[in-house]
Amino acid sequence: MQAALMDRIKQEILWEIEREGLPDGFPQLPDIPAGRYTSQIFYDLEQQHMWPKVWLYAGRAEQLPRPGDFQLWDYSGPPILLVRDTAGALRAFLNQSPNDAPLVPYADDSGLLNEMPFDAPGRMFMQVDFPARQLPGGRLQCQRKGWTYDLDGRLVAVPDGQIVDSIPHRDRQLIEYRCEVWGGFIFVNRDKAATPLIEWLGPVAEQMEQYRCENLRMFSRATVLLRTNWKVAVEAFQEVYHFKHIHHHEGVVSLDQRGVTHTLFPHGHSRMVTPFAKRQQTVMGMSGPTDWESAADAARDSLIGTGTPIIETVAPIVNGAVLTYSLFPNATTPTSARGLPMLAAWPVDPSHTFFEWTSFVPDWGEDTPAIEAMRKAVLTTPMQIMEEDVRNMEPMFMSLSSPGLPGLHLGYNERRLYNSAEVLDQLIGIDNIPGTLRVEQLLERYVVDQ
Repeated sequence: MQAALMDRIKQEILWEIEREGLPDGFPQLPDIPAGRYTSQIFYDLEQQHMWPKVWLYAGRAEQLPRPGDFQLWDYSGPPILLVRDTAGALRAFLNQSPNDAPLVPYADDSGLLNEMPFDAPGRMFMQVDFPARQLPGGRLQCQRKGWTYDLDGRLVAVPDGQIVDSIPHRDRQLIEYRCEVWGGFIFVNRDKAATPLIEWLGPVAEQMEQYRCENLRMFSRATVLLRTNWKVAVEAFQEVYHFKHIHHHEGVVSLDQRGVTHTLFPHGHSRMVTPFAKRQQTVMGMSGPTDWESAADAARDSLIGTGTPIIETVAPIVNGAVLTYSLFPNATTPTSARGLPMLAAWPVDPSHTFFEWTSFVPDWGEDTPAIEAMRKAVLTTPMQIMEEDVRNMEPMFMSLSSPGLPGLHLGYNERRLYNSAEVLDQLIGIDNIPGTLRVEQLLERYVVDQ
């Protein structure tokens, strides 16, 4: 991150702490209709118009190191098969042959298949083993008629008694989606005309170069089924008002919500910088909320895992504040000098969300007892925070479901939530949305590219 940008953020933090009102000209934000969180109509509009058009985080490239390695991924709707082809590129195919049969059976022992714990809302599931799974013979095969496809998705063989040339041309190629990699993270988009991933990410990709994400490895993963709408889960990480009430420990909160800064980026992405509270500043050797250069990274071990390697290329802001990026529509990463988690919320239905918290740290080499101890710390500390958020999300959704609450009232420091709602409507198509469920387009002039 450039020094000029960090200096500007410092000034914004100081201004936020001292301000006594809203910036001149900032609009009064209307309530967000509660039906956007609870109605089947709006959920169906999202499924039809939004999820197929956006780039979605789907995993890590190092999980599929060899040609023929695959992963089943079905978080965003249709079951998608991620596979590394013979040229070393990652591909995304619909896990369905032209015969409407799966190419890869759903009985999968790789530990990578999405197995939602539908019977246990609120219960955490931990995962620490991430083995690759190899396609038999390096080919994809229809589970009904035995048609065989190569790793480029082309029909190359059929069982005895059938002739390849007799099969309609449209059935000789699997359905393929866009698949691109940024910083080792795999993204999938079902829209063939979608903007290239790096353009879609915009300022987020540039500013996150400091983490050398391509050198990170998946370290741990925890999942939970939430009894709430997916947007409630996402928005819980886009504002700081709840910190003081949900995340205080013995009355102490480590972050200062007064100085938080929010920046709106194109395509619905955003950045949040939250300064540390005075007590935490003292612990970290800081003379004030913007004395990032004096911040001691060692005091922040608990945010990602004690003893994991440090990313030497991070800027001072990473140690002196909590720098968080939100990737529209459903991912958030509160970064640190020791790695970063990817928090992603996936819709199951209007009232249930599959949530995953995956930690990524610099390459640690081989697993050892010390590494296993670090992994347990990575799982335990964030899960304490996550459990606090989980306890808050269900009551929030119940409030939104109440006839007595017509909408969600937002303020200036919740403008990231409102901007996400605006972008969501743009993708769905404003004319496709019933008037009672739309939001007014108000924040375009506050969207910046740095």
